Amino acid sequence: MRVYDRERQDWVDGRRERLHQPDRDLDLPRQQRVVRRGGMVLAAVGMCFGVWAFGWKDEPEPPPPPPPSPTAQEQEGTEPSASATETADGTATASGVLPDGYGEVQDDEGFRIAVPVNWTAERRPSKYGIKIVDYGSPDGLRRLQIFQLEEPSPYDSLVIAQEEAARRDGYERIDMGPIPSAPDDAAEHEYRTTEIAGEADSGTVRHVIDHRFRAADGNRYALVAYGPDNQDSAERELIDTAAAWFCPPATTCPAPDGSGGG
Repeated sequence: MRVYDRERQDWVDGRRERLHQPDRDLDLPRQQRVVRRGGMVLAAVGMCFGVWAFGWKDEPEPPPPPPPSPTAQEQEGTEPSASATETADGTATASGVLPDGYGEVQDDEGFRIAVPVNWTAERRPSKYGIKIVDYGSPDGLRRLQIFQLEEPSPYDSLVIAQEEAARRDGYERIDMGPIPSAPDDAAEHEYRTTEIAGEADSGTVRHVIDHRFRAADGNRYALVAYGPDNQDSAERELIDTAAAWFCPPATTCPAPDGSGGG
């Protein structure tokens, strides 16, 4: 008897249909296993995608950067000092605080200055501006000279003075030039010599710092320190203190220590 095989879309006799039926029965479980495995793979892929999408959506923001490390002063519980200023030689000294043994002086020539308390002043005429004033130590070994400059700039005046000093006996230049950090066009000439104008020739080596600058009144002045060449920095302290406290005649200047004007 012929029957219609739907899979082959054909009429077959009953014997051939019976022979073909076992093959289909054997193949059916295999097809079912393939379908189940395919479904499991698709399910696993879908689960992985869902986990990735959820994690990407809820990913936390990156943590903020750590605060800067404290400085050494903050770690020690101290605050930076604002009372120090840089002097001409690059060292830091307390601004507005007179060194031990110094005092403020209002000179008869009208300027304010600070010098050691036991020094005395001598004055002599000058060809230009105020009189030349010399403050000297009781032993006569050290002195500070103050006078007004005629030249248009402190450095121009210093060049002329250096040429004069270089012609004297025992001259040895240590340093000379403008002071870049100074706001007053200051310049300095530091040297050693055995001969100084106006002093007896003792033959001993003298240390000199010649500091020239523009003051608050617009005029130019010189502060010159003389002392023994013993490398004790006494002349440097003398110049730095006098320059910090100097106020020209007929001028009101704030005191470095904040105590008022002079």
